[in-house]
Amino acid sequence: MLPKRMHISQAATDKLKILKGRTSLTPNIVCRIALVRSLRDGPRAGKQKVDQNGSEFIGTTLFGEYANVFEALIVQVHGPMDMKTMGQVIASHIDDGLTGLMKARTVAELVAYAT
Repeated sequence: MLPKRMHISQAATDKLKILKGRTSLTPNIVCRIALVRSLRDGPRAGKQKVDQNGSEFIGTTLFGEYANVFEALIVQVHGPMDMKTMGQVIASHIDDGLTGLMKARTVAELVAYAT
């Protein structure tokens, strides 16, 4: 089950602010893109430790109506886990995915870097 609330790293929070300024997309949408981008590369990125001292997200805001899809993707890549571990894995994947999106200056470029 996905966590009800979770924190991302301060570095990820800073990257989200930059990308929001460049693309006007809300942080939760950019996080979704970053998460999927990182999950595509497998479990490696989800095993990194991140500080989780950054922004807090409510699960329903972060995942929206696609929460079941995100949960299924995470479990498919990492296997079943408790909520605390899942929060850490999600934060790690978001951190990793945002790194690859930082070159984007527009929404079109963000989509291009996401694929």
